Amino acid sequence: MEEYLINYLKVSTNDCLVKKYVDLFKVELDWFIYNYGEHVSSSYKRDCKLSLKSRLYRQLQIINTLLNKPINSKVHSNVLSSVYFADSQLLLSLGYNPISSIFQPVGLKNILGDREAIKLLGYKRDAISKGIFRELHNPEFYSHLESYKKILLKQSREYNFAALFLYTDQYFESKYLIDIFKTIQKPSFVFSHGLPAIYSLEVDNRADFLMVWGDKIKQNYINAGFDKNKIYVTGSSKYLRIDKRCKLRNTLDDVLVVPCSSLSVHQHEWGTPVLIDRSMIILYLYEVQSVLKKVGISHARFRPHPSIDKDWVYTFLDHNFYEIDKEHLVTSLERSSLVIGATSTLFLETLMNGVNYLIYEPQNKGQTRLREPAVPPFDGTEHDIEIANSTDELEYMLRYKYQTNLNILDGYIRPLDLSILKDIIR
Repeated sequence: MEEYLINYLKVSTNDCLVKKYVDLFKVELDWFIYNYGEHVSSSYKRDCKLSLKSRLYRQLQIINTLLNKPINSKVHSNVLSSVYFADSQLLLSLGYNPISSIFQPVGLKNILGDREAIKLLGYKRDAISKGIFRELHNPEFYSHLESYKKILLKQSREYNFAALFLYTDQYFESKYLIDIFKTIQKPSFVFSHGLPAIYSLEVDNRADFLMVWGDKIKQNYINAGFDKNKIYVTGSSKYLRIDKRCKLRNTLDDVLVVPCSSLSVHQHEWGTPVLIDRSMIILYLYEVQSVLKKVGISHARFRPHPSIDKDWVYTFLDHNFYEIDKEHLVTSLERSSLVIGATSTLFLETLMNGVNYLIYEPQNKGQTRLREPAVPPFDGTEHDIEIANSTDELEYMLRYKYQTNLNILDGYIRPLDLSILKDIIR
């Protein structure tokens, strides 16, 4: 029995072009079904209204794309990149001239595109924003996109691109560009942007290479069935060095709670859809509040995932106990004396900022409350890390001032080092 609508659209058609583009647009087609509700933050809504600043920035990108062709370097190898690196000059120092595509523009300069590409992207955004499914699930639109690939191929050969750099392969633009680079027989790379919440052969496995933060992440992908020869450890694109403090702040003076993100605006895989109960974030905060009160704490801050509307969450909470954390992440961590949280890349960033992070992640038969498999290091398989699976365990860890072992950083994150690219890109 078929249970996933988008998969039905893919397998039931005899039109090869439709089959292909349903695959490319999987995530965006999902948004029509799963991206809804008051709990979705304005920046993540399918019909999100951009701020004036964001609209102006996008217009400047379009204007610069139309008026200024990217620099076609004769000294460095051109690479098409949508990845932000901590050092903007790093790629140039390695001999690579980064150019971005209007399909995934980076910054305001060196963007490759034309009026037709802008028109196609505008149509896609309008269809998604208006919520008209048939406008995106549209063979005529797919034909235009297929025809435009000829122009992209011509541009790619003109700039003699050596490689494609992406931050994920899940979105249409990434898949579309990967297909172009497969045609010109140049390698594509996905640079993982954090601790994976899912290890699946259907996520970030489309590109030729997957660049991850640490050796244990690489091993987790191999354990999930990935080809070990396509995975390299390059560290985090966000950090040029890793701070490993001798001692972590670990008091109850100013506690920050990072609850589970009970939202999924699309399905990661093609099988039976995973439906998430949005109340889980509220339940998480209630439980942590009850434990903190038992150990004598009467006030804490909470910081939901950016995809969750924090004001919606706040309507459920005790305002005398919880306060919304609205500060910049670094400022928030500098202030915090302890972080209690669920599965999140923030686990690593908190430790690097010298703050203890207690993992509270209730699980049942290997699954979290979000009905997803628990993943390392949040699943209890790391011998150096304790996981609180219940409020009693969380209370115990708080009373006895449990401190996370900093050695966990060694396996999950390294400073950024892209030197391996010289051996891969020919």
